[in-house]
Amino acid sequence: MEFEQKPAIEYWEHRWANNQASWDFGKTQIALIQLFEEKKFQFPAKANVLVPGCGSGYDAIYFSQLGYDTTGLDFSASAIQKANELAANSQAGPGQLQFVQADFYKFTVPSSLYQIAYDYTFLSTVKPEDRIKWGSRYADLISPGGFLVTLIFPIDFGSEVGPPFQLNKEMCHQVLDPNFDLVYQDLNPNKEPPRTSTSIMAIWKRK
Repeated sequence: MEFEQKPAIEYWEHRWANNQASWDFGKTQIALIQLFEEKKFQFPAKANVLVPGCGSGYDAIYFSQLGYDTTGLDFSASAIQKANELAANSQAGPGQLQFVQADFYKFTVPSSLYQIAYDYTFLSTVKPEDRIKWGSRYADLISPGGFLVTLIFPIDFGSEVGPPFQLNKEMCHQVLDPNFDLVYQDLNPNKEPPRTSTSIMAIWKRK
């Protein structure tokens, strides 16, 4: 099934339902763990966290284990089913955890908004003409002073027809600078073997 031939929800459901999620390493992203446990970036002690494109849920579960009330969001019902199954068999954290099948651009945002959002590979699935919409949506759902954590990948490969679409830091600045300030970047975050391609961990603070 080609990405351009089907609505996004059908494409991603097909990939997850047919075990074609080759990007899923079966564990929390090592760069995310590094950010908290080695780099010790100072996030608020209490926060609502959103993980769009959460897939099978490893990163969302990690946030909840750190004590954050976390929502994992995905187009795919099969992905959400996998995430709920994984959560049921994982060590529960002090943070509340929920997985929701929904459209990132249309789901109901809580009145308290989110103080942290984590975007890994989700941006690489967004068509270039929709990137401004992607950045504006994050601005709408992150409270002032909150953080958008972006693990920018892929940088040194990808295609114009995607996914994944090739990304770069300059593009992120163009999309996010109107509503966010870049407050942290790591040009060489830890990578999950055997992956050796370039990625950037960048954190943007909502103005």
